[in-house]
Amino acid sequence: MTDIQSTNGKCPSCGSPISNYNKASTDYGTPIRTCKRCGQPYLDRRYRELAFEEPWASDLKASTGVKTALMGLFILAVSVGFNLLTLHFRGYYYKKMAFVSILSLLVIGYGIFDAIRVKTGAKAKNIEKKRADSEQRLSDRAYAQQLADLGYNVPDKYL
Repeated sequence: MTDIQSTNGKCPSCGSPISNYNKASTDYGTPIRTCKRCGQPYLDRRYRELAFEEPWASDLKASTGVKTALMGLFILAVSVGFNLLTLHFRGYYYKKMAFVSILSLLVIGYGIFDAIRVKTGAKAKNIEKKRADSEQRLSDRAYAQQLADLGYNVPDKYL
């Protein structure tokens, strides 16, 4: 078994916080990361090796982007409606709700952009590039064995 420890938002070796760590965020790439402060490796299970794991199904569905855009549209309607009502009945509006309206426009734009990327195949192409990068990393048998020692189900062709 290898001596690389899992992270919980802090480096297991030096205890320094991992920059931009969000427990809920996930991505494709090597789960073995290196601390920027002490240079020691740690395991970050938020990352996924595409060579032996499938991409998330929602990443290749245009409906995910459409749902995101619709959620942004709903938030926009509620925030604009709330501000219009307070402006009409009380004579003022909430700046925070105006800010929420602007942010919801960004969510709508992101959802539309994501759906377009899926429909045009650009997102699938990006995922395939990440899969090729994963294959390249796994061509190093020591790396593949290290992942297997960490509990990953690495196919025999990499070991």
